[in-house]
Amino acid sequence: MKDLYERYKDQGLVLIGVHTKNASQRMAAFAKEQKIGYPIAIDSEGKTVKAFHVDSYPDYYVIGRGGKLRFADLANSQLDAVVKKLLKEKPPKGTTKPKTGERKKPIGS
Repeated sequence: MKDLYERYKDQGLVLIGVHTKNASQRMAAFAKEQKIGYPIAIDSEGKTVKAFHVDSYPDYYVIGRGGKLRFADLANSQLDAVVKKLLKEKPPKGTTKPKTGERKKPIGS
């Protein structure tokens, strides 16, 4: 994920990791140690896992520029092609393109 993010962040990719409640107390240290540059949320109550019907780990869900879920339950091998495809699409009318490199600080920063 880190490599994918670094490759496409300047083209508009916004990535948010969601970590489950298992070992969540160690996630901040791990993110800092691994120099993960995107935010990671902790799903301590399992609400995100339930809402997206997560059935395996890792699981990937891609939301398009318009804020709608476009791809669900992707395999690692599919991510690059999906991201490339969606980044080529024009943003829907009334939306703005994120500023290059604009992102929140990662957890533990």
